[in-house]
Amino acid sequence: MPLLHKYESPRMGIWKITESWEELLESLVNKDVYYSGMMEISSGNRRREWLAVRLLLQHLSGHEARIGYRGNGSPFLPGSACNISISHTKGFAAILLSENKNPGIDMEYRSERAWKLRGKYMNENEWNRMMSLPDNGNVATAIATVCWCAKETAFKILGETGVDFSEHLCVEPFGFSEEGFLLLEEKYTERHQRFRINYRVTGEYILTWKE
Repeated sequence: MPLLHKYESPRMGIWKITESWEELLESLVNKDVYYSGMMEISSGNRRREWLAVRLLLQHLSGHEARIGYRGNGSPFLPGSACNISISHTKGFAAILLSENKNPGIDMEYRSERAWKLRGKYMNENEWNRMMSLPDNGNVATAIATVCWCAKETAFKILGETGVDFSEHLCVEPFGFSEEGFLLLEEKYTERHQRFRINYRVTGEYILTWKE
């Protein structure tokens, strides 16, 4: 299945990865350029994610565009004024393109993983709010995943190493729905910035982003 969703405002796309890596490679313009980089990846699933990201970028930009990586691991588009953020999870890839300096996007497939690991990335206030929710409820697992993805998004926005998710990234209380936004304060820098992070909850994945 090719492009699952494409949005113009912000410029964002989601790819549901059902193809083999061979099929994905064949769909790329100048596929020979990507072959050597792809062959450095031993895992078949990781190859599919790597190629799906580049094919999604091709769809969003309307032409072939290469992805470079800075020393901290964050992606950029060489020779372009446009900035990029990338995420992939089991069976999906997502890209956000923006003229803003530090966009951020993250997605996670629907599971209980974030709920089970909540003690590792939540601060005391977030933990107490989560503990008041039903332990095995779908809403609780969805909220936990939204919080996890929002912190991953903020981490990408900051572009810094040494960020502690529980200590430095604080999700403020928010009213949960299938689509909305939350406010997150970062306490890693002296500026203590507050980010408005959008989220979308579907039956297959949860997506968060900041343009």
